Amino acid sequence: MAYRAPRHPHIEKHARHQTIIARVVGLVLIWGIVGIMALLAERSIPVQHLPWKTLSVIDPIGVATKAKAARTGEDAAACRAVLAQGGLSFREVQETSADGTCQVRGALRITGGMAPLRPADVSMTCKETLAVSIWERQVVQPAAFEVLGEAVTAIDNYGSYACRNIYGLPTSRVSEHASANALDVAGFRLANGETISVLKDWNDPGPKGRFLRRVRDEGCRVFTTVLSPDYNAAHANHFHLDMGGEALCS
Repeated sequence: MAYRAPRHPHIEKHARHQTIIARVVGLVLIWGIVGIMALLAERSIPVQHLPWKTLSVIDPIGVATKAKAARTGEDAAACRAVLAQGGLSFREVQETSADGTCQVRGALRITGGMAPLRPADVSMTCKETLAVSIWERQVVQPAAFEVLGEAVTAIDNYGSYACRNIYGLPTSRVSEHASANALDVAGFRLANGETISVLKDWNDPGPKGRFLRRVRDEGCRVFTTVLSPDYNAAHANHFHLDMGGEALCS
């Protein structure tokens, strides 16, 4: 006959009780450590690196900027508030719909607070507007001063809204341009009257080329998708900057 160990109910109950206490104490300790770390982070880590902190256009770009811009851009009231607090002025744009496929809702047109877009009649989603304003303030202008010694006074562009699929192909998916959630930047105008062209200056070994590559590279810390002449021939003359496509920087 097989040996069967005797049971001790009071010992088993005590063991279960101790296990529960140990688990509770462990959870308390873990959450205590998390709380202490969060408190230390609040006091010592810059706000641009903290995803739970409110986004600001005037903050330098940090590890959390892209995520905060995407999240804030989904909330119409919060997005507009951040723009206004950052000194941007804008006006609402009437909704656009084409055959039920291309819909632009809650779009804005920037009227002040940053280097103007040229042409100026560019309507973008609030999320894209927010990203463009951060990019201009925290990437384009610092790069222009540091690399070129001049301020950017205008940003040349090929527009935002276009009701089409990617590359205009019937078999490709709908472009972010179809919802005005993208901007194509062709170049920059400087305070000294010079212009910088993506098409002409991308391969320039001097300051103009360095400037263009820097604003492309750092733009990837703000926008979801950044495409440049390095991506393909279709982008030889512009940067494609959007806040809704796949995460891609090229």
